[in-house]
Amino acid sequence: MKFKQGKEKNRQVNLDVDLDEKDLEPYYKIGYKKLVKKITIPGFRKGKAPYHIIESQYGKESILSEAIDNILSDKTSEVIKESEIESYMPPKIELKNFNPIKFTVILPLQPKIKLGEINKIKLKKIENPDFEILIDEQINNLQKQFTNWIPSSGKSQSGELISINIKIEIDGENVLDQQNTDIILEEQNDEFAPGLIKNLIGLKEGDSKNINLKISKSHPSQEMANKKAKFDITVNSVKKPDSPKLDANFAKMVSNNEIKTMNTLRKKIKISVEENHKQQSEFEYQNNAIAELIKISDIELPPIMIERETQNEIEQLENLAKRFKMSLEDYLTQNNQNPDETKKNIEVETLQKLNRTFTLLEVCKQNNIIPTEQELSEAEKNLKTQESNNTNSPKLSKEGIQMEAEYRLKLEKASKYLYQETLKNIV
Repeated sequence: MKFKQGKEKNRQVNLDVDLDEKDLEPYYKIGYKKLVKKITIPGFRKGKAPYHIIESQYGKESILSEAIDNILSDKTSEVIKESEIESYMPPKIELKNFNPIKFTVILPLQPKIKLGEINKIKLKKIENPDFEILIDEQINNLQKQFTNWIPSSGKSQSGELISINIKIEIDGENVLDQQNTDIILEEQNDEFAPGLIKNLIGLKEGDSKNINLKISKSHPSQEMANKKAKFDITVNSVKKPDSPKLDANFAKMVSNNEIKTMNTLRKKIKISVEENHKQQSEFEYQNNAIAELIKISDIELPPIMIERETQNEIEQLENLAKRFKMSLEDYLTQNNQNPDETKKNIEVETLQKLNRTFTLLEVCKQNNIIPTEQELSEAEKNLKTQESNNTNSPKLSKEGIQMEAEYRLKLEKASKYLYQETLKNIV
């Protein structure tokens, strides 16, 4: 066996391997045992024809081709060991020629990260929202949750609840027939078919109406999205809201009698919205700091890594499509996604994810960020709980859980470290 080692390029090294007849001698027996089980030779029981008969009828190349996987696997291991190159992940093997056998082993090396200077990162300040507006919105939402609906004999108005029977035809074909569909006559409920809410306002119980509208182009069903449709509507009932007054009784009702006044309710909601904003801001600062660090860092990843991670993401989508007994292309098309664009987006997102991951791991390495035993133990418990609750995900081994827990903790701790280090540079 001879091999030629190429120069490192893009964190990969190629080993071009040539095999001679001596290297292949042990594999004729392996190939023969595989081939003889597949064929029937007159005068011999299946699997019992001697080697020389198989060779005379099928040739040495056919015998050897049955053992090609064994050859490539064994010789790849040998050549990697002889080269003394440490591969970061399993190599990629490309068969270049069969007679004589020539193949290339592509070895991905460990990603190389040169971090930029963290103290030079500048982050834009995230301004506080108007908390009073957020408090009012939450109280209004609570009021809607506790609203009762009472019958109305008049024409429907904006904000009222209308119950309808609805039939939809597209190109003369009935695509929907639903009874007693409840719709609140508000603008945000007009996404199904723009203009539908406007056409329902003014109808009263017992009214019927035929209208022509265009289904929203964002509708999940391909057969309906962006299509002109005929709507046949009959009104079953109209109800108007009977909202509770915003007083002490309301405060008690929404808090199971824990809060006695509206003033106290507002204070409690204020604490909640301020804490929520604080957490969201911290999360956004972390992401912005990571993005800025990636911009000023030199990151070299082996293309094989990007290729494999991208393929893994695509395979997950394919498995999802199989659950619906569909091909990936049909599944994406039905969900209004272009298959080619989706695959390109997956590749871009995969590269972004890998850049983020290895940048954060390098932050850990350079700043000696190591999870404590207590943190690891808690993270492992959480992972086990997640696994038991998710029956569709593959189960990790004990070692796999430990590695995944440590990996997640490092990313989390590195993100928080960056946040703390860049706080002073918020402008």
